[in-house]
Formats: sequence, C-alpha cells, structure tokens
Amino acid sequence: SKDVNPPTIEPLENALLNDYEYSPDNTINPPDRGVKINYLESDDNCIPAFTPLRFGVELNEPAACKVDILRKEGFEEMSSFMSSGLLRYNHTHALSLPSPNALASENITIRNNGNHELFVRCQDANGNSNTATFVFKYCVDPEEDTTPPLIVTTSILNEAPIAFNQSSVDLDVFVNEPSECKWSHNNRDFETMEETMSCATGVFDFNAQMLYKCSTTLTGLKDRTDNKVFFRCRDQPNSPENKRNTNAESFEFTLVGTQPLVIDSVEPDNETIKDSTDAVKVSLQAETSSGFKSGEAICYYSDTGESNDFIKFFETGSFEHSQDLFLTEGNYEYFIRCTDLGGNSDLKTINFEVETDLSSPTIVRAYKEENFLKLITDEPSQCRYSTFGCNYEFDEGTQFTDINENNHFTDWDVQTDLYVKCEDDFGNRPLPNQCSIVVRASNF
Repeated sequence: SKDVNPPTIEPLENALLNDYEYSPDNTINPPDRGVKINYLESDDNCIPAFTPLRFGVELNEPAACKVDILRKEGFEEMSSFMSSGLLRYNHTHALSLPSPNALASENITIRNNGNHELFVRCQDANGNSNTATFVFKYCVDPEEDTTPPLIVTTSILNEAPIAFNQSSVDLDVFVNEPSECKWSHNNRDFETMEETMSCATGVFDFNAQMLYKCSTTLTGLKDRTDNKVFFRCRDQPNSPENKRNTNAESFEFTLVGTQPLVIDSVEPDNETIKDSTDAVKVSLQAETSSGFKSGEAICYYSDTGESNDFIKFFETGSFEHSQDLFLTEGNYEYFIRCTDLGGNSDLKTINFEVETDLSSPTIVRAYKEENFLKLITDEPSQCRYSTFGCNYEFDEGTQFTDINENNHFTDWDVQTDLYVKCEDDFGNRPLPNQCSIVVRASNF
C-alpha cells in the first residue's frame, strides 16, 4: 500500500528469437531510454521483410504494460496491451514486418527509411506508471523483397491420417507473407498447377501469429494409401508480375488414408458380476484393431448412448482399453465407442448384471459318505472347523478338503463335535462367535 514508485523496465533477453540481440542505444532522448534490436544475419542489422520479430520487457514488480508506435503522453493514452493486460513480471510482444514495396503496393508510404520505434510503459497494481518510455528501435531492410514465400504451418498436421471413405478435406496453409498459392497432386511448377486457393492478399490481413491464410479443399483422396499433394506460392499479389517471387520448390504435404476401426471385444457382456459390497467393482474392457496404426484409438463409455454423454476411458490410447466402475445391484447397459486419430469409429453395446452378496454361505446338507463327513454349501466356499466351540478365528480352524468348491470333506469321527464355519469367495463368513453348522456324528 505504500508503493509509490513505477515499475523498473529492462529488456527481456530470452524473449528474442534466434539470430537477434539487443544493443545499447545512447541516441534516445532522456528521460527515455532503450535498446536497439539487431538482426545478426544481415550486414546492416536490419530485419528482412516478413521475418518474425519478438522482444520483451522484464520488470521488478508485477505490472501491466502497453506498447505503441507513437510516444504518447501517458500510459492510458497508449494503444496496445502486452500479455493481454495481465499483471506480470515479464511481457513479450511479437510482430511481422512488411517490406517497403509491399506497403507501397497498397499506397502506404514508409517514412524514416525503414527505421522504426516502439514505445513501452508499464503500470503496477497501485496505479504507478512510468513517465518516461522504454524504446525499442529496429530497422526493416529497405531493399526490394527477393525472397519467395514460406509456408510455415498447416491447419492439419503433415502426415496426419484421415477417415476411411473420406475423399476430400478442407485445409488451410499459413504463409509468412501475402501470397497467391496453388496446389496439385503432382509436383509441377506454379503456372501449371491446376488448383487455386483463396488467400489473404492484404499486408494487414495476418492472424495472431503474424501469418497469412490460404484455404482450399483437397479432393481425390484415397483409402489405405499416402495421399501426397504439392503447394507453391507467389508473393506480392498487388505488385507487377516482374516484381513477384515464386517458390522454385514445392511444399510437400501428405494425408494418410486409413481403413475402418474395429472393436474386437468388449467385456463384461451377458455376465453377472458379484461382490460382497454395496458398490461392486466392474471393469470395462475393450480391444481394438485395424483403423490407423493397427487399432491405436481412444475409447469412451456411456450409459445413455447420447453423443454428448460419452466419458473417456481411464486407461486408453493404445490397443487395449479399461475403465473401472463401481455400480450398485441391478441390470446395466453400456455403450462403448472407440475413435482413432483419423476419425474412424466403432460402437458396441454391452449388457450385464450386478449382484451384491452380503450373506455367508449356507450348508444345505451334511451327511456321511463312505468314511467321510460331507458338507454341501449353496455357493462356492471354503470351510473350516474347531472342536472347542464357535468362538474361534476362521483362519485358525482346520480346513475341510474342498471338491468343486461346493463339496467339503473331512474324516468321520463319532467321538468329536465339529463347529464349522464357511466363507464364500467374497469373504462373507459367520460372526466370530457363530458357526455355519455344528455337526455331531453318530453311529446310528
């Protein structure tokens, strides 16, 4: 609350791109101060046309910063925020620089022979702002642009897959300067390429990345093959033909045709899942094949089948997919949908039942068979006995011999009472002081 000092501004070194550096500039009139931005690949340190430029400021406290091409009276009058007006220690600013002849083609006159200045002021959270400005000076190469356009990126990644039976796709390519672009299925020169593109041709028609968009629809795409197309561009659409620069080599772009994705198996289906808890663990399992990369996919599940109601599996992204659910007793229907990177999808439906078993096993029959005492339980179980009463720990009892998990045998002994406890596969057993049955053998 006692801070009455404006932020201190220094140039941010790591904001610069490769081949740039700051140098002190003593020609700036006090109280302003600043630096010159030098492009190291040119003899005069001037930046070639349409080359990306990025610089930044480093502060001694969090503050909002603005940048302007003119030296305004104060922070409020300046035009553009850096970093969207956030209070930060570091701020960066990026731009692309048109050539003088590109601007002249749109009747825009460049003064100062291509030398430019950008003025920066910052204001902290208490409203303290710089009276002086921090100035970044740079120059743009005044010579005519002799460099052909550069395709920097595309709206779809190169060598990306496309869905089975997709014969066309919309594509944007982004160029470093206003251009006229064409494409072909064969590697041709610019003049003989068959397909034209819709391109941004104005100097100031760039996007947030300082790139110019050209749009088209690629057609004639085939399944199960690499679809190659070739692009070439010619810059300065508003200049005479003898002033324009054309790509001597094509930009090669590939879309991978795929085959249908297949869900080979899903579990559980037409099964009953039991446990001794109110919420029973159910593991959804799926396996995929074909499609792109032999079945590598992302799988989702839904209990409604509505398109906006699918949830991504916890373990997915390869050929095997799993998701654990905890469900109460009842009948369930789930929809499993898997999609690969090319957009191929497959859908399966599964049905299963969940049961909660909270009861210990019941002995439905006890009798002598040959020289053995035989017990039959109503569910798969393990049984043990003691000869000293029911109050014993289950694991301390003597184990019966189990056959088929429902039939339990021990030696026939008419001299001893057996206090029997049985436990099912879910851990249900009698209370510590209770028995499943007390067996008293007899000679009769």
